Amino acid sequence: MRLMGVDPGLNATGLGVIEITGDSTAHVHHSVIRTRAADELPSRISTIYEAVRIAAIEWGVAGAAVESSFVGNNARSAMLLGHARAAAILGLTAAGVPVAEYAPRLVKQSVTGYGAGDKSQVARMVAFQLGLTELPTPADASDALAIAITHWAQSRLSARL
Repeated sequence: MRLMGVDPGLNATGLGVIEITGDSTAHVHHSVIRTRAADELPSRISTIYEAVRIAAIEWGVAGAAVESSFVGNNARSAMLLGHARAAAILGLTAAGVPVAEYAPRLVKQSVTGYGAGDKSQVARMVAFQLGLTELPTPADASDALAIAITHWAQSRLSARL
């Protein structure tokens, strides 16, 4: 079974696909969808939606997870992130893929064992858990793989409870 993680962002949306076989997981694919800041917002949202939809179909994913919103002090940034999240979620659902959401802190905790781990710790642990010889880059793609790993871990936990 394949799972996709999505780290949404209006400038860069990370995608990560992992393969689950029994009690193990393996890296399948990671990439980043980039939009141009000079483009109008509807065009950028459409690009994210379509790229996520196509990737979900192309990689044959059975489930996906998206990182939930992080709301800091900048309301405008939070709104733009919300647009990117909505585009990714709609792209996944249009491809017929069920979508879960996980808080950034839970993703870091699941992958690094510490809820406040930094991006380099996440990348190192993702590489370790997926048996990669190099760190997955850029950080958006590494984070997307971490979200996919979290979805796998949370699904296993739910199934056992």
